[in-house]
Amino acid sequence: DFKPVSMGRRQSLALALIASAAIAAAASGLASLLYDWRRRSVRAADLSLRRQRRRADLAEAKARFVESVKAATERAGLSPAEEAEILALPTAELVGRLQARTLDHRRVLLAYQRRAIDVDSRTNCAVEFLAPDWAGVDLDGPLAGLPVSLKDNFCLAGRDSCVGCSALIGRPAEADCSPVAALKALGGVPFVRTAVPQSMMSVLSSNPIDGTVRHPSAPGRSPGGSSSGEATLVAGGGSPLGLGTDLGGSIRLPAAWCGCVGFKPTNGRLTSQGFGAAAAGAQRLVPGTWGPLAPDVGGVALLMSAMCSARPGYQYRLDPELPPLDWAGDDCDGQRPLVIGYFVDESPHLFDALPCMRRAVQLAKSALESRGHRLVAWRLPDAPYFELYLRCVFSDGGRRLVDLLDGDEVSPAVRHSLDTARTPRWLRRARARAAAAYGRREAAVWLEASLGADADGGGVWHLAQRLADARRQFCFAWRQAGLDGLICPAGACPAVHLAPTSGSFTGALSFFNLFNTLNCPAGTVPVTRVTAEDLAEAAAAYPAGKSAWHRSVAAMHDAGSDGLPVSVQCAALPWRDEACLRLMAELEAAVARQ
Repeated sequence: DFKPVSMGRRQSLALALIASAAIAAAASGLASLLYDWRRRSVRAADLSLRRQRRRADLAEAKARFVESVKAATERAGLSPAEEAEILALPTAELVGRLQARTLDHRRVLLAYQRRAIDVDSRTNCAVEFLAPDWAGVDLDGPLAGLPVSLKDNFCLAGRDSCVGCSALIGRPAEADCSPVAALKALGGVPFVRTAVPQSMMSVLSSNPIDGTVRHPSAPGRSPGGSSSGEATLVAGGGSPLGLGTDLGGSIRLPAAWCGCVGFKPTNGRLTSQGFGAAAAGAQRLVPGTWGPLAPDVGGVALLMSAMCSARPGYQYRLDPELPPLDWAGDDCDGQRPLVIGYFVDESPHLFDALPCMRRAVQLAKSALESRGHRLVAWRLPDAPYFELYLRCVFSDGGRRLVDLLDGDEVSPAVRHSLDTARTPRWLRRARARAAAAYGRREAAVWLEASLGADADGGGVWHLAQRLADARRQFCFAWRQAGLDGLICPAGACPAVHLAPTSGSFTGALSFFNLFNTLNCPAGTVPVTRVTAEDLAEAAAAYPAGKSAWHRSVAAMHDAGSDGLPVSVQCAALPWRDEACLRLMAELEAAVARQ
C-alpha cells in the first residue's frame, strides 16, 4: 500500500537535496579553480621559457652586431674626427648634405650605429639593431638615407613587436606597418628598435624581456615612457630622428624628461595602419598616434613635412582613410607675430606643477615676448579632461590589459594598473565611493574611470558625447581669445626615480593627456634645468599634502633632481600641426638667443 511521506521526512529529503546541490556546486567550483590554476601554471611556464629564449636571442644578436660594426669601421676607415663631425650636424643640415651627396649615406649610418651602440651600453635603450635594407629604401627620397630609430611597436616584416609582453613573442609581423613603409619610400633607413615599458601602459621604463632603460644623463632617473628607448637614444646623440607613439604623453613626456624635442601630431594626420598590439589600442575615443623625436625642432618638422607633403604623397597612397591634407609650409615659416596663450595649473582639472615647471613657462613667455609675440594669460574651459581621458583609455574596464598579461611576469611599472583591472567591478565601485567619502579624490577618480565606458550607465555613446562637448567648448574658447598657439608646463615634474617607491603619480601626467583628449597637436621643447633654488622653493611651498599623488611627486623631487632637463609644452588647434611646429621653432630660437 502507498504510504505518504511524513513532513519530517520531506524536510530531511529537501535538506539532503540542498546539501547535495551545495556539495556539487562546491566541487564544480573547486574543479574550475583547479583547472584555472593548472591553465595559468602551464601558461606561465610557457611564457617564462619564451622570455628566456627571447633574451638569449637578442643578447646574441647584439653581440654579433657590435662585432660587425667594429669590422665595418676598420674597413671604411671612419676616423673619430669624421664621426664627430657627422654626429654634430643638426638633422635638417645632415639631410641636406645627404641630398647633395656631400656625405655618403653608408658612412653616416656607420657613425650613428657606433654612437647608438655606445648609448645602449650605458642605458639599455635598444631592443635590437637592424641591418640596413638598402634595396627597400629610396635614397632619392627627401630623407636621402637618413638613419631613423623606431619604437618597438612599429611592426617590421618578419620580426616580433613584443612591447615587453611575453604573449607576443613568436608572432612576427607579416609586413611592415604603413609608417615604416612610407618612411622607406621617403629615404629613411630604420637602423635600431628601442625599448618600452611592458604593454606601453606606463610612463616608466622597464619590462621583463628587455629590462630597464636608464636616463641618458642621470642614471638613477627614469627616461619616461612609453617611448623610453627613443627619447634616451635621441637625447644621448645616438639617433638623428626617432619615431615614437603617444596615447597620453608617450612621446612628449620622455622627450621632456631626457631633454630632446618630441611632437605628437593631430590623430589622423599620419598613416597608422599595421601597428603592434597594445593594451589600449582597440579603443577609438582617444586613440594613440605616432610622431617624431629629434635633437631639435628642425628634425621633427622635417619628418612631418616629408610625410604630409602632397608630393611625393606616399602615405596617402598607402592609407585610403587618410585625409589628403598638403603640408602648409608657410605656417611653419611665417613671420607674423603670434598671439600665444599660456597657463600653468590654474584649472582645478590640472595637477599642481613643481616650481621648476612653472618657472620654465615664465622663461618661455619672456623669451617669446622678446621676439615680438604677444603672450596672454588664458584659462582652460571648465571640463573634467583627466577623468574623460582615463575613462576613454580604460573604456573596456582594463580587460585587454588583463588578457595581454595573463600568466606573464609583471613589471612594477604596470602592476598598479593591472591590479586595478583585475579587481571585480563591484569592489572597484565600492572602493571609489569609500575614497570619495574620505576625501581621497584622486583615488576615487582613478577607480571610477577604471570601470570603463559603462561606469555612469550611459555607455560608449554617452562617453563619446561628453568628449565631443569638451572638445567643442575648448575650441570655442580658443577662438574667442584669438589664439595662434598655447604654451604650458611639460608635465608637473621632471624625471622621476628609476624605480619609484613613493607610490603612484598618475595625476602629474594631466598636462600631457589633456592634448590627447582634445586631439590637439602638441610638442615639447627644452627650456631650462632644475636649480637648487627650484628645490628649495618646492620644499618650502609645494602642496605635498594635497593628495597621495602630490606626496609622490614631492618625495621624488630631491637633491638628485638638480640639473635635470625642464621643457615647455606647445599646442595648437586640431589639424594645425604646422602652426604648432612654428611655435615650437620660435620658442627654441628665443631660448637659444637668451
